[in-house]
Amino acid sequence: MIFSTDIMRITLIITALLCICVLAQTQQPQQQPQPGAKAGQATQQTEEQIQAELNQTAASTINWETNTSAGAKVEVQLLKKDQVDGKPVVQYHIKVSGVPRNKLYNLMAWPVTLPTPMKMMEGLAIAADGTVGCPPDSNKSCAQRMKGAELKLTYSPGIGEIFRHALVSEDRQSRIFFTIVPAPMVENDKSCSVELVRLSPRFELALIRGKGFAPGELINFHTQSYQEAHDSQPKVDAHGEFWAVLTPFVKGRTMGMTEVMVKSKACAPVLSFEWGSQ
Repeated sequence: MIFSTDIMRITLIITALLCICVLAQTQQPQQQPQPGAKAGQATQQTEEQIQAELNQTAASTINWETNTSAGAKVEVQLLKKDQVDGKPVVQYHIKVSGVPRNKLYNLMAWPVTLPTPMKMMEGLAIAADGTVGCPPDSNKSCAQRMKGAELKLTYSPGIGEIFRHALVSEDRQSRIFFTIVPAPMVENDKSCSVELVRLSPRFELALIRGKGFAPGELINFHTQSYQEAHDSQPKVDAHGEFWAVLTPFVKGRTMGMTEVMVKSKACAPVLSFEWGSQ
């Protein structure tokens, strides 16, 4: 993920920002070993702890946009699509309404490569037309990258990869949370659809989002990776949607294919995807 006004500099900027993201997340105090652990011996998480963290990531993603302040809205607009070194590059800008324009905002990001959200830049302002940018007289961190320019969000996305963002005012009273999936994977059947949302680089964690189902209906949800199959019956919400959490990796395998089959009274969309590779 990058923030750029010059598409030709994309490779260098991606590399620099990835380094910044990694350093910001890895330079944390080391966890103290549990009692009885030998010096220098890492404390390993239990399967229950790992699953709890995965569930928390999934729940936080599902509820991400519900953190937006009442009345606030954001419109994500596509600017252009391109190819750089054979990889897709997609660029957007945003328009915001329903929040004060006399405040400065911090931009947060939560890429799938990091376990938690992080602050990307400070001092952004909302113009009269709703566009977001860095004021020309700014001395905040946004001036180091785009002083006097509009914020543009540029990605080289993987299939189904989600980009989670938030604009939060400096006083934390105004919040706009939004997500972008530049390369969606969606399968339709009649009035229903299922979408794959990537929450980790190699699909260690993924979400399935269903739309267009009958509100309140219990649907049949089946997944299969190699010989490992799972069945459940999620309940469709009042808006005709449901979410399902997937951890498709199979013990002893580093790559594979997962098939997702959803069956309701009115439709039966099917989706399949490869995991273990980016």
